[in-house]
Amino acid sequence: MMPGYEAVEDSLRTAGAAAGAAEVHGTLCGLLTANLGSGAGAWLREILPPDAGGQGEAAPPQALAALFEATRTQLADALLSFDLLLPPDDSDLERRVEALGLWCQGFLYGLALAGVGEPRTLPQDSAEIVRDLSEIARTGFSLDDQEEDEAAFQEIHEYVRVGVLLVSEELQPLKGPSGLH
Repeated sequence: MMPGYEAVEDSLRTAGAAAGAAEVHGTLCGLLTANLGSGAGAWLREILPPDAGGQGEAAPPQALAALFEATRTQLADALLSFDLLLPPDDSDLERRVEALGLWCQGFLYGLALAGVGEPRTLPQDSAEIVRDLSEIARTGFSLDDQEEDEAAFQEIHEYVRVGVLLVSEELQPLKGPSGLH
């Protein structure tokens, strides 16, 4: 089961990580999108200081171990249960917009860690999605009208979610049915 956003934030803060929950989840998703068989070690080495479980001296915090397993399961799920780890919907919209940008930044970093550096080396649809995520990470979007902004955020969130699934499918097309992996 996916741990909550605040639980992951608390674990990262306690471990002394420099990045927050959204960016760390994005990094994990980038790594797993490129290679679903990746172990948690490479991800933990990137996000945790050496003495906090990132180098194998100590076990990773429970919330991070649960996040890794839940994310890998979601990305492999033929029923498309995958979602981004972002602040809850009742959080301030500005906080969620910022977290979405950081998530995209983390995703691009995770892809690069897995050896997928240049969008032009990807299939056409994936390359376009990666370019879009780069733009979201770089610019975000402005907030003017609360109702319209909420709708725009939800649309962008869904675009990113489905886009990640498409990139994952194009990079690793041989996923099994849900529950059989």
